[in-house]
Amino acid sequence: MQEPELLFEWDEGNREHIARHRISPREAEEVILRDPLDIELQHEGVEERLLHLGETARGRILQIVTTWRQGRVRVLSAWDAPQQLKH
Repeated sequence: MQEPELLFEWDEGNREHIARHRISPREAEEVILRDPLDIELQHEGVEERLLHLGETARGRILQIVTTWRQGRVRVLSAWDAPQQLKH
């Protein structure tokens, strides 16, 4: 049985936010689709957010924060993982 395709929610806001860290939407999606290490974060009164640690197809190690909105994954932030997490 084939797994359902993950859909991503992108708009100017989240594209610009991750671009400040020199990360493209494609790279962020690669990390999520490549079975990253997921750490659940809960914020009282705020939607559930997940922190993912994973690798792009080119070997870049990223940390990505996402949430689910209307059945889609929304990338909230992304940045390069600290050096100590890359070894």
